[in-house]
Amino acid sequence: MTGLVGSTVNFTCSFSGDVRRVVWGITSDGSHYLDYELVSLHKAGSVALVLPSEYAGRVNGSRSSNSSSGHAIFRLSNIRKGDEKFYTCLIRPTIPDETSHYDYVRLFVEGRFIV
Repeated sequence: MTGLVGSTVNFTCSFSGDVRRVVWGITSDGSHYLDYELVSLHKAGSVALVLPSEYAGRVNGSRSSNSSSGHAIFRLSNIRKGDEKFYTCLIRPTIPDETSHYDYVRLFVEGRFIV
């Protein structure tokens, strides 16, 4: 995915089944092992997280209200060159024994810095 410096990007993750939680985070290699959780969306709504300072005020998320299928959106605003990373969507099922699923995207940022 490519975004321009200063713009907003939306990452979307679709799911089906009984999903307890959808987490968006940063991973160094595109895996499901998150270095940082940025947004955690539970059935009942989002949960505030302690964010790295460079993301403060620039991230949010939403999830469709249907718990059995739908999508979750992670929004990153005022993107910067330093936001070029892998972002992972981790889907955690309600039943603890079921396998979590994940998908990732790498963000490339284009544009010039304005001084």
